[in-house]
Amino acid sequence: MSKFVLNYFGGNGRAVNARALLTVGKADWKNNQIKNEDWGKIKPTFEFGQMPVLEHNGKKYSQSVAINIYLAKTFKLYGKNIEEEYQIDSLFCTYEDLFPVLCKFSFNQDASKTDELKKEAVEKLKFFAEKLEKRYVSLGKGKYFLGDHFSAADVYLAAGLYNICHILKEESNFEKYAPNLFALIKRVKGNELKEFYEKYYVEGAPF
Repeated sequence: MSKFVLNYFGGNGRAVNARALLTVGKADWKNNQIKNEDWGKIKPTFEFGQMPVLEHNGKKYSQSVAINIYLAKTFKLYGKNIEEEYQIDSLFCTYEDLFPVLCKFSFNQDASKTDELKKEAVEKLKFFAEKLEKRYVSLGKGKYFLGDHFSAADVYLAAGLYNICHILKEESNFEKYAPNLFALIKRVKGNELKEFYEKYYVEGAPF
């Protein structure tokens, strides 16, 4: 399999799931972190003028959810049937719901709005965490989200969803309102995603 290149800024942001999938997939890949001062020159070379952009087999792939699905399929982590694929797609889409409110909080420059914006982000996280807790329980709360087999669903939960939880410093509250889901996240973080957190997770990033 040819080498992958993942282009994104230095933070975790919309690339956190793709980086985790590339690590779990034991890919030969380059974590190409674009500096803000270089972005203006690079931007026109990408189809939609945005990142992340995945390069593979001489092609450039855009849109974070599509990239995540491409990698999940490549590394055989995309589920065993159409129902499992739906579950994974649905999880990836929740990041697109959560990420904008996280950015509003992280990049806010008006101190008078900090508490309000954090409250908005925390409430959104809590809403999705409680819904996903119920879904996980309904699926049997097995070793992994989809039962006895590791998939991109677990990568998303332990990388993407946890990233938002961590930035908002909501770990202790998350464990209270989604205890089974939080236990799954801790298991995966300490096992399948251990290398990702040691090498590629950007601790202290604002998003």
